[in-house]
Amino acid sequence: MLILGEVQTAALRHSGSVPRDLAENALALMAGERVRVSERPISYAVSPQTFTGVDCRIAARSGAKVRGVGTLSGRVCLTGGRVLQGSVVAQIDPVIGGHRQSWGHYLARPGVVESLGRIDLPGSAAAHLVADRSQSTMGMGSLCNRLIAEVQGSPVLDRRPPVRARRTVLRWAVLTDEATETPRIRFSVHDDGLRTVRLVLGRMAMPDIIALCEDLALHDWLLTALMTVIEGSQIGVDEPSQSVRRLRPAVDHLLHLWMPAARLGGAGLSIWEGLESRPGLSRQWDASVRRIRDQMAMAAALVERAAEGTPLFS
Repeated sequence: MLILGEVQTAALRHSGSVPRDLAENALALMAGERVRVSERPISYAVSPQTFTGVDCRIAARSGAKVRGVGTLSGRVCLTGGRVLQGSVVAQIDPVIGGHRQSWGHYLARPGVVESLGRIDLPGSAAAHLVADRSQSTMGMGSLCNRLIAEVQGSPVLDRRPPVRARRTVLRWAVLTDEATETPRIRFSVHDDGLRTVRLVLGRMAMPDIIALCEDLALHDWLLTALMTVIEGSQIGVDEPSQSVRRLRPAVDHLLHLWMPAARLGGAGLSIWEGLESRPGLSRQWDASVRRIRDQMAMAAALVERAAEGTPLFS
């Protein structure tokens, strides 16, 4: 089985953390459908699932193209009242020698795209991951954009984000193989804000796979945003007090959001533990946080010594 997905992550266009009632309002993409909200261990809201019909080509590594018909499943997540994610996924179901059915057939299988003809599943996974950021399989990127834009355009938001960081795109592919005893994962970071994940699993429920990839996308974005703030703070160039002033948005709006695997369990948690050994996202995060705190401590010490009339360094 092959599952393809894309997650786009961005800062919510609002000056503060969005409370529960505003989150429910902003994420109510479908009338009459409930927005699910939780508060522990961190506030989290997820929109109802949306389904979009597609009739398009599924690319393969060899260059061959197979027709795919079905529906993409999409949703929007909001973490900590600050970080917004658009997430789209589809299970690719080969139908050898199949013919196109009526839309009623495909609507009865939400989140499944049937490939009409022979398809190389590993090749399609590779093609999904190697495409540049401007291209995406079956229009997944466009759907992510639309879902995020719908929330960002909500009238309940003031459009004054305190942290400005580039949107990231995590494109992922999961191949299931019953003979696989130990999950294999390859996580790659690209220069244009694109990240790719390739997973080979024995068996894992689709909701758990989606939660894992969204969690990875969330924490990769947090780390990227934190590094952006640090780079813009001019540490070692300007006075420590000026650097600390530029670092303050990270302290106020980002540091408390770092909780990797907080909502994962079972296989998802074990895969995260493997990611922590390499590339070690938490190690880089912790080192960056220590750097910020060192700057704050030095700035405070300089102010104290200046009040006493003695230099901090002689």
